[in-house]
Amino acid sequence: MSDTGAGGDEVIHDAPGFIRVYKSGRVERFLRIDFAPPCTDAATGVSSKDLTILPGAGVSARIYLPPAPAGGQQGKLPVLVFFHGGAFCLGSAFDAAAYGHANQLAARAGAIVVSVEYRLAPEHPVPALYGDAWAALQWVAAHEGGQGAEPWLTNHADFGRVHVGGESAGANIAHHAAMRAGAEELGHGVKVSSLVLIHPYFLGGDSSESDEMGMALLDELVRLWPVVCPGTSGCDDPWINPMAEGAPSLAGLGCKRALVCVGGKDAMRGRGRLYREKLIGGGWQGEVEIWEADGQGHGFHLFRPTCAQAEAQVRVIAEFLGHR
Repeated sequence: MSDTGAGGDEVIHDAPGFIRVYKSGRVERFLRIDFAPPCTDAATGVSSKDLTILPGAGVSARIYLPPAPAGGQQGKLPVLVFFHGGAFCLGSAFDAAAYGHANQLAARAGAIVVSVEYRLAPEHPVPALYGDAWAALQWVAAHEGGQGAEPWLTNHADFGRVHVGGESAGANIAHHAAMRAGAEELGHGVKVSSLVLIHPYFLGGDSSESDEMGMALLDELVRLWPVVCPGTSGCDDPWINPMAEGAPSLAGLGCKRALVCVGGKDAMRGRGRLYREKLIGGGWQGEVEIWEADGQGHGFHLFRPTCAQAEAQVRVIAEFLGHR
């Protein structure tokens, strides 16, 4: 049942401590963004800076460049285009936790990381952010052959190793970007090499293996979905459930390798496992790996980045990206 907020504005969705959405379109977010400025990280030597991708739309990114090897020159580096999580309506590429994770990925994988600041729902309802993701991939691809305005890409990127990835809702976004890459050309001869999904945010199906806390989270996400995606058909909408009957075939995934990371106590771990199974049995001509953090919940690596499982997850991703 809807409540009435200050000034008589009707509340259509209230997730206490996270987000409140009003009928007028006003949105209140209660998770503070702990902005971390770009810099050269003293511990890893990774440099970062912010840049604009779509000026008119407000789509931007933070790019990370790992240091050159001691006593040697910087060779060509793989590129990871990465999308943060936040249920499509929260989070930022510039948050301290997102910064720390991207910094570690760049350092461990020896990769250029382009962490995308896409537009959030409900102000920009799903599927707008999928368009932002595609624009970011095209922007990266446009630097092939020394073209483009960003010297870290023109001078250092190996455009034969362009990867796409994300965590939670960002993993969902990465999946759809890879699907689009299977149906359309990115341009400049650039292809998506692989896909990295960290705790992917997919709904639908049987959630019976989730504990009480996990079920509470899933119930909240089910309530939130039509708020961020008005007009949706529900939790078997292919945007939120790419394994649903009638969804585009996963055989069309536009890359040759995929890695799915799940948490052993993540309420959506079953969806990540099913995604792997559907890739294997769905006619996709690629290789998929899965890695599970035993006993860990959704997004644990952002809250406890120095724990052994978080460091192991980064190591697994780095090794995956290092494959030639």
